[in-house]
Amino acid sequence: MKITQVECIPVSIPFVKPIVMSGGPATVADGVVLKVHTDEGVTGIGETGDTSLWYMGESQDSIMHNLTKVFAPQILIGEDPFNLETIVAKMDKATRSNSQSKALVDYALHDLMGKALGVPVYKLLGGLSNPKIALAFVMSSGTPEEVEAEGKALVEAGFQGLKLKVGAKAPDDDIEMIAALRDAVGGKVKVMIDANGGWMYHQALYVLQRVSKYDVFLCEQPVPWWDIDGLARLRRKVDVPIFADESAAELGHVLQIIEKDAADGFFLKIPKAGGILKSRRWVSLAQSANLPVMCGCMVNSGLGSAAEAAFLAATAWMGKIEQEAIGPLNLYNIYDTVSGPIENDLAKKPPRYEGGYLYPPDGVGLGVELDEDSVKKLATPGKQPVVIGG
Repeated sequence: MKITQVECIPVSIPFVKPIVMSGGPATVADGVVLKVHTDEGVTGIGETGDTSLWYMGESQDSIMHNLTKVFAPQILIGEDPFNLETIVAKMDKATRSNSQSKALVDYALHDLMGKALGVPVYKLLGGLSNPKIALAFVMSSGTPEEVEAEGKALVEAGFQGLKLKVGAKAPDDDIEMIAALRDAVGGKVKVMIDANGGWMYHQALYVLQRVSKYDVFLCEQPVPWWDIDGLARLRRKVDVPIFADESAAELGHVLQIIEKDAADGFFLKIPKAGGILKSRRWVSLAQSANLPVMCGCMVNSGLGSAAEAAFLAATAWMGKIEQEAIGPLNLYNIYDTVSGPIENDLAKKPPRYEGGYLYPPDGVGLGVELDEDSVKKLATPGKQPVVIGG
């Protein structure tokens, strides 16, 4: 089997409700849909999710460039899609970082291999370790009243973990917001916070020393990504567990954080690690230090979330803690995918989210079918699909 053609399609999916965080409000998911065709008629598909220069350092345009100018013509066309290790190694040699671009290729190739073999992707990864995945819903920053109302509704919908975005407001306002959420949901629900590196060290120290009484389960990336020493220093002074996200991109960063004893756990985005193959290495390194890993995504449709569902379903270590329920739920501002139909999603029959759990699709490959009509409707205005190969 050989790869004969690569299609790259820019898409833009508006958020039903913006997510407010320290990096600014997210209002539209500008991403790329990838199709990888072969000489045996099997096609693999994938989706980037939204792009973010401040978080990932990539944009829709940079991903299109990497795919159409570098990866497709120089690495993919003519290659056996099962040679995933070789392809990933060549992408790493051709471009530094650019993990989201590489992850998109990784997703499509996993889908392609699963379809060629007639099995779900999770079977390629070792089998079904987690048949359902417990989720924590990601809440936008807001007023105490807004946070209180949403928190109650989420608990009623089945979520036993809530992660609140902080760092966009003044520290005292964040403290008030966290207090309101804890008061609203009671003592059994896990309350987590994520500053996305939005606090200076002294602000993080100020807030975390004051919110530990609200039994905060974890604080994700309280200080900027480059301040690993600050993470370690902060961790020694507060009672709230510290998880590293933006600081932990490449494997070397994960190792550095472990060696500096700078975190109580890690936060993984599969695009941040560069795809499913590299995420498995990433998690193994965290597991070797007995540190939990929570996984989320660049906000995506049912197509992108299917790749994450396959990874979470197959990776036993990811069943140790709730995972982040961002994806379609935040994109469409819904609490599940079963109460009513999702219109204009990139995937037909997206993964099932129900009662605070994610259930991995059982179909071959990623288990979802691309909705071509939605792809056309969501095409980014002013930008054209690019086809490489014949």
